[in-house]
Amino acid sequence: MKRTRWIIWAAILAVGTATAQTSYNRDMGGLLIDRDVMTPADLLGLSQTQFNFGTARAMAMAGAFTSLGADASSMAINPAGLGMYRKNEVTFTPMMTFARSTTPDAGAYGSNRTNRFSASNLSVVINTVNRTRGLIGLSIGFGYNRIADFNYDYSYQRSGQDATVADVYARQMVWNRISKNDFYDDGGQGNWNWDRIAPQYWNAALAYRAYMIDQTGENAWAPTWIGNGADITHYTTVKSRGSAGEFAMSVGANIENKLYVGATVGIQSIHRKLYVDYAEDYRYADPSTEHPYGTDPSLDYQLLYAKLNQAMIINGAGVNLKVGLVYRPIPGLRIGAAFHTPTYYSLDRKYQSSAASMAFANRNTDPNVRPDSKGYISSGTENMTTPLLYDENPDGWSFTTPARLLLGASYTFGSRAILSVDYERDWYNGIRMSDNPIGTELKHSYKQTFRDMLKGSNIVRAGAEFKALPGLALRAGFGYSGSMLRDENTIFAQPAIKKTVYYSAGIGLALSRVCTLDLAYQYMKHTTTDYYLFYVNETEDTPTGPQDMFAESSLYRTDFARHNVALSLSFRF
Repeated sequence: MKRTRWIIWAAILAVGTATAQTSYNRDMGGLLIDRDVMTPADLLGLSQTQFNFGTARAMAMAGAFTSLGADASSMAINPAGLGMYRKNEVTFTPMMTFARSTTPDAGAYGSNRTNRFSASNLSVVINTVNRTRGLIGLSIGFGYNRIADFNYDYSYQRSGQDATVADVYARQMVWNRISKNDFYDDGGQGNWNWDRIAPQYWNAALAYRAYMIDQTGENAWAPTWIGNGADITHYTTVKSRGSAGEFAMSVGANIENKLYVGATVGIQSIHRKLYVDYAEDYRYADPSTEHPYGTDPSLDYQLLYAKLNQAMIINGAGVNLKVGLVYRPIPGLRIGAAFHTPTYYSLDRKYQSSAASMAFANRNTDPNVRPDSKGYISSGTENMTTPLLYDENPDGWSFTTPARLLLGASYTFGSRAILSVDYERDWYNGIRMSDNPIGTELKHSYKQTFRDMLKGSNIVRAGAEFKALPGLALRAGFGYSGSMLRDENTIFAQPAIKKTVYYSAGIGLALSRVCTLDLAYQYMKHTTTDYYLFYVNETEDTPTGPQDMFAESSLYRTDFARHNVALSLSFRF
């Protein structure tokens, strides 16, 4: 089903409601909330490209190629580098990535690693002009460069928790005056009907079907099957798959071996699958063989565990333009600059969620509840999976990534060594949402969020190459990507990368006059923002003063490390 244009902001924005005597400030969110929409953290993550991928030579030198050239990675970094080619070239670079994650202060649960094989670069460069004066060289390039990797797993558990995600869904129902009769045909007398439920309430409806919440009165909801004294354990597993790549069409010119200019039209593609699996169990005092979860005698029905699974698939394409130049004032020195326009993306998105639970009847007091012979109650499978939500054009998502400015300088020490340094500025506060399937309020809110929370990010890269032997090159590099957050303590709805440090090394072998083999190793360490699994906050200003109601998970931080190994095989002729 396509998304209905509902403008309900309880789970997206802080909501204020005023009456004659009271006012409310309401807010809810977290990793488990708002998965049916693209959050600001989602758009930020899709905007964070890395130019330290590409050929193995460029990777080994940390992508410091703004002023260097004659490498296929120039198409993604500074296309002026294509002007330095004097021959044709075909390059292929397979890569293996070993991703690892850590979540401090949380117990191990499931997998925290993933290994993936991919193509980092595939390119063809054709040298069409080869002269001695004026326009000395003109090269055309076609290629693919990997620019972002979305492959990672992280999983953990934490016990001794007081809050449950059911608290969030109960308040969402109250805030928006939802009745459980709204979920059924014929005013609550007919069958369950997902078409009657807006997507932003799907997970709350699943929580109701999984016995996590129930309506206790007119505009009143609560986790009725979870005791106040429950020791709650949270189990979280997140699996992300996918990448962003760029198909480039480039041209570079060499003018008098002094000035090199170039341009690239980049067609970027995004594919990402995200799975968020969450579970809770509820334990009480005095567990026994018969009741391993313990028993709360105050409850007629006791929820033992519940789980919520959410799946999202994002596919999209974007276009940008890169222009650049390199100037060589003296034979050994090169100074380069490149500007990348924002990438204009159009995205399609699929979403679906499901739930399941198990409970026990301490006293079977409800004729509509049917425990088995041992007293256990399963939520079963009927209507425990939502419909497929499909946001596609014209009701899809579109946004623009930051503009980027790259500056670089390099020096060649004869034929023995190269030293290269790059500086890059990315204006993340310029991210903009163009279209969305929900409404203009979301567009304006996100624009303000990016302006208020983000700033320009500073990135430095340095690389070196040393010709130990005529056919052997040794390489090393370092890179640092600074934070784009105005406030380093900003809490996002999911872990968002704010800093990256990477180290690299590699070798190059001349196998023959036309064939070279390059090997690169790269270590990347990502530092991320803190995040909640869920939170709900409500402040009511009354004549006697503010009254607060809140529930939240523990605060988490998940950091990521990647080990990349790439091998390039190049033929020049």
